[in-house]
Amino acid sequence: MCGIAGWFGSSQNDGLAESIASSLNHRGPDARGIQSWPGATFIHTRLSIIDLSSTGAQPMCNEDGTVWVIFNGEIYNHAQLRHLLKTRGHRFRGTSDTEILPHLYEEEGAAFLPKLRGMFTIAIYDTRQQTFLLARDRFGIKPLFYAETAQRLAFASEIRPLLLLPEIDKHPNTQAIFDFSALFYIPAPQTFYRGICALQPGELITGQVEAGQIRCRIEKFHRWQLTSDPNLTLEQATERADVLLQQAVASQLESDVPLGALLSGGIDSSLVSAAAQQASSSDLNTFNVRFSEAAYDETWAAVAVATQIGSRHHTLDMQHSQGNWEHITALLRHAGQPFADTSLFAVDAVSHLIRQHVTVALSGDGGDEGFGGYSRFWRLYSMAPLQRLPFPLWRGIWNGAAAGLSVGAKFKLLPDQFPKRVRDMSESKDSTFIVQNLFTALHVHEHHHLWNHAHDVLPIRRLFEPQWLTPQEGTFLDRLSRHVAEVNTRLEMVDDFLFKVDIGSMRQSLEVRVPMLDEDLFTFGLNLPHAFKATRRAGKVVLRTLAKRRLPPEVARKPKMGFAVPVGSWVTADFKRNLREVLLGTSPIAEYLNPEAYSPLVKAFCEDRPYPGIASDGLYRRMIMLLALHLALEN
Repeated sequence: MCGIAGWFGSSQNDGLAESIASSLNHRGPDARGIQSWPGATFIHTRLSIIDLSSTGAQPMCNEDGTVWVIFNGEIYNHAQLRHLLKTRGHRFRGTSDTEILPHLYEEEGAAFLPKLRGMFTIAIYDTRQQTFLLARDRFGIKPLFYAETAQRLAFASEIRPLLLLPEIDKHPNTQAIFDFSALFYIPAPQTFYRGICALQPGELITGQVEAGQIRCRIEKFHRWQLTSDPNLTLEQATERADVLLQQAVASQLESDVPLGALLSGGIDSSLVSAAAQQASSSDLNTFNVRFSEAAYDETWAAVAVATQIGSRHHTLDMQHSQGNWEHITALLRHAGQPFADTSLFAVDAVSHLIRQHVTVALSGDGGDEGFGGYSRFWRLYSMAPLQRLPFPLWRGIWNGAAAGLSVGAKFKLLPDQFPKRVRDMSESKDSTFIVQNLFTALHVHEHHHLWNHAHDVLPIRRLFEPQWLTPQEGTFLDRLSRHVAEVNTRLEMVDDFLFKVDIGSMRQSLEVRVPMLDEDLFTFGLNLPHAFKATRRAGKVVLRTLAKRRLPPEVARKPKMGFAVPVGSWVTADFKRNLREVLLGTSPIAEYLNPEAYSPLVKAFCEDRPYPGIASDGLYRRMIMLLALHLALEN
């Protein structure tokens, strides 16, 4: 795992490459490499994982030094690809997975990309033809940002290094701010800055440098397509998932440095840890983080799993001091653009603790996205019976329930707690409207009140329109479930969850691998029918069925717990004091957001008062959204 950056075009440097390398040092503290040619400059900071010798250093080239590469990530099938290349006459200096890339490019050009199994961002430069390639893996596990100017096409693993280029347009992107205030993250290809874009999953940029000028184009090398198998049984699905999980985990255990697994006590991380221990010849180091608050702590589950699988388990204690103003603002600034998923704080803290023991950690990330673990999957079941009713009857049932009548409960048509969002969605046959309501952090009415309508922007709905080729057979619930799976995979998983894991872990120089995002395993889960993803009360039907075979019964049965920090004890008095001062003062966010909408929220949070209709965690997330935007605009 590494940090990569550079540019194609202008050869002007003036110490810029060294400054950029320094800004990426946390991603690769073990070594630094810079290489320049008349048409390109490559910058690499190395976190040594495979082939720790100098033959694994980057930038790296082919036999005759004509094709150069820098690479961030891991290629899990590099040994098979290396064998194939050797049969074609290619020679290798070392054993690094990076070294196969210039040779593959020699053989096939960009056509080699679909053959890679792993997580990656890649930059390649052919010095003879002055052609280049940038690519990002099909899931978007590793980020890559780029900026095209008159002088060059620049790129980097993070946004902040690109801000060092003087010609970059650093003005705020109003559309991105609008989207962020609804989602609490910025959807690719936008970023907070007008002049910087995010390369999307499965995309590549190819081009050529001619007389100092850049010609390039963006295209896809991977497109998701959903299919379905109507004859699949739950038993068959569970068996297949078991085999694919074992294969995925076993393929991701290669490392020349200490490797462990994050065993939080949840279903996904427990199954990954169990598979890793089974595939290991020695005791696997597993880790969980203990919270003092019982509602957030799953240590008992982690210990139970570790005891059963026989791993060497470590329980690390979370430090509440990390909830202070200085730490939180430093982490938000480190993200490079506004980001308000508060579990970033937990990822950063956990990564800091684990990095003291290992350099590589397996995690269970991706299981919820692939196999239907989020509450939005089983919420669809709450809507299904209502969607089948004639609208006048449904309206009468809702009005009766709202008036305190028992008709809804009597006929089991309404769940015990029936949020307004679900009511709104249940009235609609518009799948895009339903999916938008399932995924936005703010309800459409709250967001409408919050936004300063002096700015002209595109509607948030555009992000949730279906883009994949999906089967149209089955019930409305089946089609809606496929729509949810699409948005989960191409939007939220990439720009929220995977971005968060990369930023939080690489800040601590920790490589996190995600076996649940193995292509075969994830694709299998993605294509499961809705009945194998969720019931009325729980998700991940297939993985929970597998857990009953592989894990302690009490762990397999327990409800899902999110990965978050305990707001009540985490947030310090100095944080609230500073937050009130900056947000209720002359904050630049007032240019984009309505102070009359957010000021009451800020006051309630800072005064420890509940706010009607918003839980304490939800109020905290809104504060982080406002603060992250303030910090970005302030800079």
